[in-house]
Amino acid sequence: MMKFRFINKCLPKDRCHNGREKNSLDGQTTPERVLSNPWYDKGFCEPHQYKAAIDRCKGGYDSCETFIDILSERAKIERSYVADLEKWSDSSIKAISQTKEFGTNKKAWIDSVRASKEIADTHKDLVQRLEENVIDKMVTYKKENYGKSILHVKKIKEFEHDFERAQKSWTKLLDKISKARKEYQDAHRQWKRAETAEKILESDRGAEDEQKTKAKMSVSSYKKEVESLKTKYQQHVTDMQNTRPHYESAMVEVLNRTHDFERKRLAQFKVSYIELHKSLIIDKDPHLKTMSEAFTKAIESLDAEKDINWWNTHYGSGTNSAWPSFEELKD
Repeated sequence: MMKFRFINKCLPKDRCHNGREKNSLDGQTTPERVLSNPWYDKGFCEPHQYKAAIDRCKGGYDSCETFIDILSERAKIERSYVADLEKWSDSSIKAISQTKEFGTNKKAWIDSVRASKEIADTHKDLVQRLEENVIDKMVTYKKENYGKSILHVKKIKEFEHDFERAQKSWTKLLDKISKARKEYQDAHRQWKRAETAEKILESDRGAEDEQKTKAKMSVSSYKKEVESLKTKYQQHVTDMQNTRPHYESAMVEVLNRTHDFERKRLAQFKVSYIELHKSLIIDKDPHLKTMSEAFTKAIESLDAEKDINWWNTHYGSGTNSAWPSFEELKD
């Protein structure tokens, strides 16, 4: 029995010499084969396999949103830290003011708190850099490159439509091949059964000639049908083979556009990581220099002898004591 099988693997796989698949992604935490992924390791040009590319586009869109969310949360933490620092500074200065400290030490203490508050301005700038150079730019990128409507993401829907259009006539042809194969193989089985029945009748001496004639006619009829269906089946396979180059070209053209789209997204993520790094670097921040100078000035302003002398002048040996003297009784 002649049997046709269509196997289409239009994109070559990366295989090692031992036949096992290479893992070309360093740091891949979960192998794709373990994940619930119905498209993994299958021929891209097979029906509906393009959905792997669509799924990648959807994943890219989701990653953009996740990136924005987690960096917005970081900015929120920074703003909360700034608010806590300012609140701490105000309450600390109030507490210091209510102590019995005085002179240069009290001033140095208050100035030190005020100086340490300068770090709040550093983190204000950090938040601004995060929002302007990282978060806002990713928001803009997502808006400009994906486009969101009420029902779907426009760019993803565009790719999906292009894949469906490229594959439409191909899936129809595959359906024709599948139907022709079934019709051919079913007829072939009936032909073989008819031949078996004919042989049984030929060997049966009690069988009538009319039965034998009908059996031969049945075999002849099935044989003609099988030959006709075989020709039809082979023609569809030939049509598929002739159509395949154009189909593969159309599918890969759309796929390459999704590659370009993904390449652009990954480039944007790389730029975002660079900007994130720059946003978090504070060692050259001008507020830190101001804070350091203010701290130095506050520390240097503390003069222990000056404070002791002031205290001694107003409370200690530098004060004029009222010494008792003999006093007459006055009327």
